[in-house]
Amino acid sequence: MCSFTLMSTPFEAGLDAIAEAGVLGVGVCEALIPEGWNAARLGRELSSRGLKPTICISSLLSPLPLVRFPGPDDPAEREAILVESIRLFGEIGADAIVVLTGPAQGRSIDEAEEIALAALSRLADVAAAAGTRLALEPIYRADYLDWSLIWDLPNAIRIVDQIDNPALGITIDPFHLWDTDDFHGWIRRAGPRIAAVHVNDRGVDHRGWVDRRIPGTGIFDLTGMLSACENAGYAGAYDCEIFSDDGSLGVRLRGLAMEAAAGCRCARMRCGIRSSFR
Repeated sequence: MCSFTLMSTPFEAGLDAIAEAGVLGVGVCEALIPEGWNAARLGRELSSRGLKPTICISSLLSPLPLVRFPGPDDPAEREAILVESIRLFGEIGADAIVVLTGPAQGRSIDEAEEIALAALSRLADVAAAAGTRLALEPIYRADYLDWSLIWDLPNAIRIVDQIDNPALGITIDPFHLWDTDDFHGWIRRAGPRIAAVHVNDRGVDHRGWVDRRIPGTGIFDLTGMLSACENAGYAGAYDCEIFSDDGSLGVRLRGLAMEAAAGCRCARMRCGIRSSFR
């Protein structure tokens, strides 16, 4: 379970709730790690609760600056910080680390992509040396201009193939890709490029990019998506990543973790999934 799911909760209490829900692992969000914790402390806190680090999220996310997240504007400075984040997550044994390109903002698309791809190529080398993978995430087409240069799987596949490093793969997140034409077919085409999968849902009364629902309570065909991931050969963790800015989720700490885990398990049973929900 992604720790953003319980972002309004103190980090240690969130880990307790995730473990008590019977979840096997946690996608650690670097921005939520308490100040002063190093990799050794973080690893101890996870292992003492029986949690494995799964699909983790760095504090900066991308080599190009983001509109909605704080951080330096200089791509070189951002890259140096991302290197340290990758090494931190590699040291604790994370399965993968989600990355974005970042948006073009004042740059041309060609210039922005050249900067982003060069940085991602170098960062993939760092991830390989650290024993982990990067997972490039496309952002929903209604929101991508604040976050990314790409909004679909064809372009994510293009970038991953252009960089051509096994340490760089793709994140499948239904929140961003659910209404893609031939979504399940593109998942199958992505095949071994898939490095991470997020699980969540979308309500019929969807309000915006920070309105994600408990799996099984919305409109997504999660069974079809998860079956496509399995058919593509994906054997990694499935991280539940949900949050809502109206306060409807974060206040129900342990109940939320248990409901989210139960929703994921139901989807898993329906499609006979082999891999573990984390």
